[in-house]
Amino acid sequence: MASLKLLLGLIPSTAKLEQAEKALIAEFDKLTAFSDSDTLKRFNELKDLVTSSDFLQKKKEIESLSFKKSEEYAKEKEFLSLQKAKDIILYFRTVVGSVLKKFNDLNGSEKISSYESLEKLVQSLEFKEKMKTKEFKDSDDAKKLQEFNRLKGSSEINDYYQFKKSKEYANFLNLDGSTRLARYNELKDYVATNEFKERKNYLLDKKRFEKSEMFKELQEYDKLKKSDDILWYFKVKDSNKFDVLKSRELIFSDEFEGNELNTKTWLTNYYYGDKLLKDRYSVGSDLQAYTEKENFEVRNSLLKIITKPQKTEGKVWSADGFKTKEFAYTSGIVNTGNSFRQKYGTFNAKIKLGNPAAKSAFWMLADKITPHIDVCRTANGKVVCDYFPSADKRTKASIGAKYANDFYIYTLEWTPDKLVWKINDTEILTQTSGVPQDPMYVLFSGGLDKPVNSMITTEIDWVRVYQPKK
Repeated sequence: MASLKLLLGLIPSTAKLEQAEKALIAEFDKLTAFSDSDTLKRFNELKDLVTSSDFLQKKKEIESLSFKKSEEYAKEKEFLSLQKAKDIILYFRTVVGSVLKKFNDLNGSEKISSYESLEKLVQSLEFKEKMKTKEFKDSDDAKKLQEFNRLKGSSEINDYYQFKKSKEYANFLNLDGSTRLARYNELKDYVATNEFKERKNYLLDKKRFEKSEMFKELQEYDKLKKSDDILWYFKVKDSNKFDVLKSRELIFSDEFEGNELNTKTWLTNYYYGDKLLKDRYSVGSDLQAYTEKENFEVRNSLLKIITKPQKTEGKVWSADGFKTKEFAYTSGIVNTGNSFRQKYGTFNAKIKLGNPAAKSAFWMLADKITPHIDVCRTANGKVVCDYFPSADKRTKASIGAKYANDFYIYTLEWTPDKLVWKINDTEILTQTSGVPQDPMYVLFSGGLDKPVNSMITTEIDWVRVYQPKK
């Protein structure tokens, strides 16, 4: 029995349902496209990178760097210590001074050799004995002594020997060519290199990580992480928002675009009239004959089935077989008996049934007269959903005439053990016994079982059939 909601008309509006589904499909398409986007790919790459143990460890190392704890600091400290050392300072003072140059100019010279030879001579016992003799005064030895005394009294010779005996010269000899001096020179050259200066500046820079490529990658990741697209994607991707779309597959549809009916899809006759009789026919108390195309119109994405007063001759089926009859009305019927049949699934159509006093219908058949499913139809001034599992059995629900005069979305959900009828996503009727187990095809039809004085139009905006995804 129809619910109170249906009786009071408290169901979702057709427009809102369509807008919601359109928005959901658009969002799902966006999700599907975004799943393969370069943006998401880059985000996942960056996420893997910046959350990796290697990245985090490297970041920690960079941020914890200290010049005072570095090898560079130790070398600079050693250099500065050597640079301030008294022996090093004295050594370089000696090297750049004039005394060492004068010393080196004399050292090993003929003048020093002559002086040292004369010194050795005048200090010998033999020479001293000669000095005691009368002959010495005018001798060559006296001249040698005179030359020795002259040299000995010269400032040049005195300065030479004074420097040679000095601590300064001893310091020079101790350092010149030493490992200590080599180390000083090595460190001096090292701290003067651009490599050292750049490394020192890097280690002293408190914002060194912010200047790194890693920081740029982290910033890019954080920006993407907070972006609207990424926030939306991770909010909806694992939600149940799209479950209905994920669980079904569209296997048949017609949006009735263009200006004429697709006759490859739709047969404008009863299936068995076309297959066996090769002619059109009506049944029972029908007041209308079905035409091939005169009672159809496709315009503005609508299929219109027009029932109108029009005298014509046609066949009618009864228990006695087919007979010719004069009809006062014509109408149309379409079905997918040749093109599409489906066992189980969701069968949807957006329909404006029209005058509830007429006999317009969205229905389904298999290869026999029963089972027969009326997803919706008009009859006796009402909109009806019903099911004939066999000729002598019927399940029915009526929902009132008001649902005939506007567009509504009628749905049949068919599973192996249940049939559920809905209008605008609101349940009308459920059947759990005698559920069909054969593929069925879709029909739309107009017609009359009582005379009317005007033309009646049934309008179908679209039809869509889904099957569950495996």
